[in-house]
Amino acid sequence: MTTIKDVARLAGVSTATVSHVLNNTRFVRDQTRTRVLLAIEELGYRPNIVAKSLRSRKTGTVGLIFCDLKSPFFSDLFQGIETFLGKKGFDLLVTNTGYDIKKEREACELFFSKQVDGIILVPGKDTGEHVKFLVERNFPLVLLDKELRSLRVDVVLVNNFQGSKSAVEYMVSLGHRKIAIISGPQDTSTGRHRLEGYYQAMKESGIPVDSNLVKIADFLEEGGHQAVCELLDTIDPPTAIYACNSPMAMGALRAFQERSVRIGKDVGFVVFDDLPWFRFVDPPLTAVAQPSFTLGETAAQLLTSSILKKHKKPKKIVLDVELQVRRSAWKEGLEYNHKGISIPNIY
Repeated sequence: MTTIKDVARLAGVSTATVSHVLNNTRFVRDQTRTRVLLAIEELGYRPNIVAKSLRSRKTGTVGLIFCDLKSPFFSDLFQGIETFLGKKGFDLLVTNTGYDIKKEREACELFFSKQVDGIILVPGKDTGEHVKFLVERNFPLVLLDKELRSLRVDVVLVNNFQGSKSAVEYMVSLGHRKIAIISGPQDTSTGRHRLEGYYQAMKESGIPVDSNLVKIADFLEEGGHQAVCELLDTIDPPTAIYACNSPMAMGALRAFQERSVRIGKDVGFVVFDDLPWFRFVDPPLTAVAQPSFTLGETAAQLLTSSILKKHKKPKKIVLDVELQVRRSAWKEGLEYNHKGISIPNIY
């Protein structure tokens, strides 16, 4: 078995120099570095990862815990994380909990026992009891997309309140007054903040909120489908429906199709979360776009900073969202107030 001493002997350098080349821990002249790399290639040397981790107390792995990897939004988050950490030389361990807190707790315990260098967690619900043991040990942990009120840890999320408020204000500007919302669970920060944004927009617009138009669903497709069916079955259905994430929006689209309801004509429709194919349906869907790739990338950057002890106090990073105005928010028969509204001429 080839050892680091064999590489050093062939390259004509010390074992310390080989180590510095492998770990980029000290400047090594280009000529010397080249000799070491050629020796490594010729001998087929592979560093002993276990021994290296014992010396450095680092395993070069990061645990990623997602609540719903089936969602396109979370897939984009993953790409941002994977791209950044890959460049930094980290391997990834990934698991999906399906919004199950028990699975979330087990995943945290498993990754901790495997001695990962840090964890990025997309929590399913607003409870932090199962991850307190990580915080108490000053273990590198970053919350992504949702925050946990009981924990002071690093967190990266978007401005859910302002994004939701802007979406509702836009619908109001188009003449809508009976605006329904399909909100996410209120035991999640995203669900609460998006609903709060809806309430604030309605309040500032002087429109009383009809409790029958507020549906609390589960952030999943079936929840969105059921909520829209209930809304359409009312005696006085809403003129516009606002779905608070893309899986619930897909359930809503299925309900519209089943009942031959025409978006942009029979009902206005807006989504919090913008997917690439939203531009290509008829009509294209107005949506609140989240910088999902950047969210993941930022969380990965924050975690590596924590692993390297570059910051001690917990950081909260909030990224802006942007309303992508298309054609789905309209409804025939309403008197639109176009002042200050950009109306796209193309699909």
